[in-house]
Formats: sequence, structure tokens, C-alpha cells
Amino acid sequence: MTGIPLNDLMKQLTEVMQDSCSQLPQNRTPAMVYALAEGAADIHDGGVTNLMPSLPPTKEIACAAGCDHCCHMPVVTEAITVLRLAHYIRTTFSPEAIDALRARISTRQAQLLPLDSKARRHFRKACPLLEDRQCIAYEARPLICRSFNSFDAEACRTEILEKADDFYMEGYPIPFEVGGALTRGMVSGLSRAGYRDAQLDLAAALGVALDRDDAAEAWLAGEDIFANSLVA
Repeated sequence: MTGIPLNDLMKQLTEVMQDSCSQLPQNRTPAMVYALAEGAADIHDGGVTNLMPSLPPTKEIACAAGCDHCCHMPVVTEAITVLRLAHYIRTTFSPEAIDALRARISTRQAQLLPLDSKARRHFRKACPLLEDRQCIAYEARPLICRSFNSFDAEACRTEILEKADDFYMEGYPIPFEVGGALTRGMVSGLSRAGYRDAQLDLAAALGVALDRDDAAEAWLAGEDIFANSLVA
């Protein structure tokens, strides 16, 4: 992936994801949905790894296991990511772990729903997928979670947890660039295929997907199962 101007490379990533997602009607199965989301994650991680030697961070990235400040912000993601995440949870978690997760999602939603849009933007509560400061679905986490990083963990703690305000966090831009390019391709490709891949609140949408064993089938059939999970 080196030797190509960065803007051109990001355009290629968008086109690859767009073409892949636009083929969904030819293979309208849950397995295809999961494969698309997993493929985007693999492309993201591989792309960042390959670009890092030629475009290294200007500072040391502060993110490490157990640093969970960013996991207290609302996460906005896409439908196929949520569906793949729900499938991952169903096939790897115990029934007891799934029940506990669903309870945490319900608690979060009860706290979030009464808030207006401004208050929701500043809402800070641990992601339901966070246990002992670790993501329990790390392998299937969304592109935005793969992209977010910071050069200053203390700044994250202050800005995210204490101030809970809009902020700009200085970090390594390549993961954000790759994640943004793939997300644009995903949204565009699914739109071409006739699907609305809107911005969804991760926790709310995951709760919906876990409540329905047929979530992927229903979404593929055109049912607007995430209508109440949209981010204004």
C-alpha cells in the first residue's frame, strides 16, 4: 500500500468497499452481511499496519490495554457492523453473558432516552461491551473504535470523562483516514444496493439486534429494524 499518494489510496479503499457492498443483492444472506463487516475491519487493520512504516506517528500513541476513556463516549456505527457484532456475540458468548450484556444495554437506554439531542451528545457512560476496562467484543468492534487513538491518555481522561464536552484529540491520523474511507464506501455501496445504512447508536442498535434472532434477515428484507436507534 506504499508508493501511492495517500488521497489516491483512500479513494481506492472507498471504491473497494463500495463495490463490495453494492454486490449484496446478488448474495442476500446474513453470512454476506457478516463477511462485509469483517472484511472492512480486516482491510482497516491491515491498511494501518502497512502504512505505519512509511507514515509513522509523530508521537507515541498512548492507547493501551486497560485505557478505556474513549469507551465512555456514545459510538456511532453502521447497520452491517451492528449485525456482525450481534452474530459474533451470539456465537461466542455464553447465554449468561448475553443476558448480562442485554441488561447493561437496557440500563444505558433508560438513562439516555429522556435526554435531548444536546445532552445525548455529552452523555458519558461505559459502553455496555466494557468489562474490567476491556472490550469483551474487541475482535468485532466497529471501525470507529479501531480508528480512535490519542497521543495523550491524560488529555483523554480530562476531556472525555471530566469535561464531557466537544473536543479535538490529537492522535495518529492514519487510522481515522482509513476508517473514514471505508465507511464512506460502505454507506455509498449499501445505498446503491437499496439499503439505508444510517448512523446508528451502537448500544441501542446492538440491543435491537440481540433481541431478534432474525435481525439480519429482517434488515436484508428491508425492515427498518433500527428506526429507534438513529443518531439525530
